[in-house]
Amino acid sequence: MSGGAARAAKRAVSGVLRQPAVNAVMRVALRPFAGALPLDALCRLPVVGVVRDRLWSGAELRLASDGRDLVASAVYWRGLAGWEPETLAALRRVLPDVRVFFDVGASTGVFSLVAALDDRARRVFAFEPSPAMSAGLERNVALNAATNVTRVEAAACDRDGTVDLFIPPGESLPFGASTLATHREAGTRVAVRALRLDSFVAAQGVGRVDLVKMDTEGTEPAVLAGARELLARDEPWIVCEVLHGLTETGLHAALDPLGYRYFAITRGGLERRPRIVGDPAYRELNWLFATDRRLGAHPLG
Repeated sequence: MSGGAARAAKRAVSGVLRQPAVNAVMRVALRPFAGALPLDALCRLPVVGVVRDRLWSGAELRLASDGRDLVASAVYWRGLAGWEPETLAALRRVLPDVRVFFDVGASTGVFSLVAALDDRARRVFAFEPSPAMSAGLERNVALNAATNVTRVEAAACDRDGTVDLFIPPGESLPFGASTLATHREAGTRVAVRALRLDSFVAAQGVGRVDLVKMDTEGTEPAVLAGARELLARDEPWIVCEVLHGLTETGLHAALDPLGYRYFAITRGGLERRPRIVGDPAYRELNWLFATDRRLGAHPLG
C-alpha cells in the first residue's frame, strides 16, 4: 500500500471511530482493559464528547473533544495524571503566588483552565496560533465558563506582524505545529498573527505577570526575545519545554543575565541543575525557571 493510500485508509478508519455511537460502544468495550494498557495505545482510540476530571480544589475541569484532541483522550483514560502530571504538580506548587498567567502555546487549554478554575480571580492569557487548536481552546473556555481566560490567537515570538506556522499532517489536532519550518514533517503552511509579549503587555496594560508557560515547539528562545521588558520587570516563574540540542543555548542567553535558576521537572520532582540540558530521550521535557526574588518569596525546597 502506498503512503497516500495508507493515509487515506487511516483517515477513513478514524472517521468511523469518531462517529459518536461507534465511539461510545468502543470505549465501553475497552474500559475493562484500560488499566492494563499503555496510555499511548489507549489514545489511539479517539474520544468523542465531554471529558471531566476534578482538580485538587474540587473544581471540575471539562474538555470537549471531537475525537482529535489527544489531551482530552489522555484525561479520559487517566484523569489529569494522564497529561504531564509532573508539570501539573510543579504548576500547583507555584500557583498560590500567581495572579496573572501567560500560557504561551496553550493548545486546547488544559493548563490555562487548570489555573483559571483553581482561582477564578486569577487572570489567564492563553496564546495559541493554530486556528484548529484555538477553536478547541475557545470551546473549552466556554464549556468551563472560564471568564477569567482571555484567548489570543497569535504566535508569541520576537517580532510583531505575521509569521508562517507549519502544521504537520495527521488526524489529531496539530500539537506539533511550530513557526520553526524544520521542526516537524512538512505539512500545511499558514500565515498567522505574530506578536511580542512586550507589545501585548503594553497594548493591554497588563500589570505584573507572575507565570509564563511556554510550549512552542522549538521557538521558546524567540518568545523570550520578545519579552525582554516583561522578564526584567516581573521576573516571572517560567515553565518551559526544552528540546535537546535545539533550545538550550538560546534559553541561557535570555535567562542567565537575569539571574534565573534552573530546575528540571522529573518524575521524582524538581531537581536543581547548573545548566539547562534537554532530555535526549525526549521523555522529561519541561523545566521550571525562577529568579532568586521568586525563590526567596516561595522556596521550592
